[in-house]
Amino acid sequence: MFAIYVTVAAILNLGDSKNHGSRRGQHQFHCRRMDLKDLCETSEGKECKDYIPDYERVCKLYRTSTAEKSTTILSSEKVPYWDAAPPTILVFTQNVTVAPGERFDIQCMAEGAPAPYVEISFKEDADLTPLSGNLDANSVDIEKRAVQTLYSQPYAIYEDEGWYRCVAKNEMGVVYEDTFLSIASPQDICENVECPDSKVCEADFDTGEAVCVCPYCSLEDFENDNNLYCGSDCSTVLSMCSFAEEQCKGVNVHHFHDGFCSEFSQPEYSFEEIQQTELEYGDEIQLTCQGIPAGDMPGPEPIIRWYQDWGDDFGGREMLGEGNTLKYTVQMSTSLICVGVHCSGNDIQRRETDIKHFSLVLPTLAPTTTPPPTTTPPVFTPDPISTEEEEAPSTTSLHIPTTPLPPTARADGGAVCQIMGDPFVSTFDNKWYKQDGVCTYVLAMDCRFAQWFVYGRFTQFGEISSLETITVYSGRSVLELQRGWIINNNGEKLAVTVGKEHHFNQLTYLFDGETLTLKFGEGNQIRWNGFNGAQIVTSPDAHTCGLCGNNNGEIEDDFNTRYRQRAEDAYTFASSWGLRQSRACYKNDISVEVTSEAEEACSFIFFHPYILKCHDTVPVQEYELACAQSYASNTYEGWRAECNMLQSYVLQCETRGLNLSQWRQRTKCTPLEEVQKFTIENGCPQDNPPV
Repeated sequence: MFAIYVTVAAILNLGDSKNHGSRRGQHQFHCRRMDLKDLCETSEGKECKDYIPDYERVCKLYRTSTAEKSTTILSSEKVPYWDAAPPTILVFTQNVTVAPGERFDIQCMAEGAPAPYVEISFKEDADLTPLSGNLDANSVDIEKRAVQTLYSQPYAIYEDEGWYRCVAKNEMGVVYEDTFLSIASPQDICENVECPDSKVCEADFDTGEAVCVCPYCSLEDFENDNNLYCGSDCSTVLSMCSFAEEQCKGVNVHHFHDGFCSEFSQPEYSFEEIQQTELEYGDEIQLTCQGIPAGDMPGPEPIIRWYQDWGDDFGGREMLGEGNTLKYTVQMSTSLICVGVHCSGNDIQRRETDIKHFSLVLPTLAPTTTPPPTTTPPVFTPDPISTEEEEAPSTTSLHIPTTPLPPTARADGGAVCQIMGDPFVSTFDNKWYKQDGVCTYVLAMDCRFAQWFVYGRFTQFGEISSLETITVYSGRSVLELQRGWIINNNGEKLAVTVGKEHHFNQLTYLFDGETLTLKFGEGNQIRWNGFNGAQIVTSPDAHTCGLCGNNNGEIEDDFNTRYRQRAEDAYTFASSWGLRQSRACYKNDISVEVTSEAEEACSFIFFHPYILKCHDTVPVQEYELACAQSYASNTYEGWRAECNMLQSYVLQCETRGLNLSQWRQRTKCTPLEEVQKFTIENGCPQDNPPV
């Protein structure tokens, strides 16, 4: 211990004992007599900050010396001498937040030939000096290793906060990456956070952000209130707090009576017929159904739910909402159903009763007489639009639906970002730019509460870069969407079935034969075309960041970088959102000349009469220009770039409520079964493809 006292005194330069007569001298002497553990880790020791100019540096050196460090060789092999190269950092723990007193671990994994030396330290203490020594040119082979280093502290203190650096080095070079460790208590994280309604703030230490959640019933709640209560959802609960918990989550349930739920009788239902005798496209109608408790044992008031019926062959019923009335904008001939949800029967369970099927019938389409656009497309003779609905082609032997299912995940009023074609990006605020980088980027994320993240990996495709995979982080779930409509969860491929909705934790997904729709979080969704195009939808008031912009309604500031600076060009902006900050993302500088052939091909399909009806809802100019660029740069045999771009446009039209389900047949684009075959063959290998 004497050696430690000497070290503290020498490092801190506290002076000699002749200062002991003053109050400051007494404090200095007291600090001088402390060992490093008490000096850095106790409240008494922290009082020495006022008398020690380099207190933080001393404590960081001490914490580094006491950290638990271990290195593990994960793999080792002999490789030819000419394969020698600087190390590559494969995994490095990204920004971490822990509470004081909790354990934290920082992991770094690197690979190299010769075998790399890997060290984690405070950023300012990192040693970037290359390893000395020369490779023996007479050697036939050298050792290639993958090495993992772990830096741990069994309990965190506030002085541990800061930047940490992983350095990997061998005789060929030095590489490094940085991460930030935040030390914050739940009170620190939730300070000044106001949660809506009855939600409470909870610290999410995975992201270091505050999250507003519904409070859970505690053991104390059940001990203070251990009675039985019957709810309006037919369930018997043990405490009134259960109703508050469900209501906070948005569940329409309340206390009906004390005790076990009784045997309830069937309620009575009524409805109002549609007032309009003839409907036109765009008409707004209001439908009404209602129910009241009835019979000898009336139960809770029933809930009225509204569904759109797509038919058994196209996904069945899609729920539109709850309540006695439904306001609906007529966009196609369809069937709407009001359903009563009530408690009845001696087994006390929720039951559904169809109250009324409302049939909405629009007149058949007449041939369009829409005048040509101001930018005159090339002369062509379009196929006449039939006044009757075309029959859907028969199903092939592979059971592939050649007409895609109606969109089941509408996003009317939502903010939409698209990645498509060459590739081009249109942000939530509709800023268009060409994305030439080859890297993994943050496409979009919740920048307010960090409740979800969407990453996109762009790789080389022919002579251009192309979106290859999308990874979604929502809550504690992580799913990767790969080419071929594959959903990967930590190496396991999830089941994907045409027309069947699947659930994975708090996420749901549905494949309609052409588009894979993944829903996550509160109202967010991704629509993936299975190959190179995606649509990300979020709420209009979501605060976002990434390649899709900030979703604030202003185009001018969409190029804000990760460091909150305004970028002058698309490449600088996109690179700031790349996941490899120590190395720049590769830029594809290949330029292509847009030919008249490309312009004609794109004008033909984008100004086809069947597509014209969407022009007023979704402006077509940017899509047409991006189409011509993608067409000119396409070198992949069997891939029609103009149809791929039109698919992105149709997705946007459908998101805004228009039905263009016959677009492939009408515009003579590649038949769906051929697109499915191409997508599966050029996607990741899979034993049981969805089509």
